[in-house]
Order: sequence, then structure tokens, then C-alpha cells
Amino acid sequence: MDTSTINIAERVKDARRDAKLTQTELGKRIGKSKQWVSELERGNIKLSFEMAISISNACNKTTEFFCH
Repeated sequence: MDTSTINIAERVKDARRDAKLTQTELGKRIGKSKQWVSELERGNIKLSFEMAISISNACNKTTEFFCH
């Protein structure tokens, strides 16, 4: 797992927590399972651009939030 994957995984978790969503709630909003969200937050799944848009919309963040 490279450093950029870890940073994105942390950003997803931060965005979800800022939005006060559980993994299950975020998963429902983006059409994924709780397990998928968990794997993403642990850096085991790479975030696609399309999914970054879905997550940013669900968490009221810009897509740029995931790039820093």
C-alpha cells in the first residue's frame, strides 16, 4: 500500500466522521456495503474518481478534499 492510498483512506474516514455518518450510512448513500467502506478506509481499495465524487457529495466535501 503506498502513501497516497493511506492518505486517501484517512481522508475518506475524516469526511465520513465530519458528516457524522457511520460506515453503514455512508455505504447506503453511495450504493456500497459497510464492508466496502471499511476496506476503503483501511486502504485496501483504491478510490476511483467516480466514487470520490459520490463520497464527496454524501459527506458535503469537495473532491479536492481527497487530494490533499
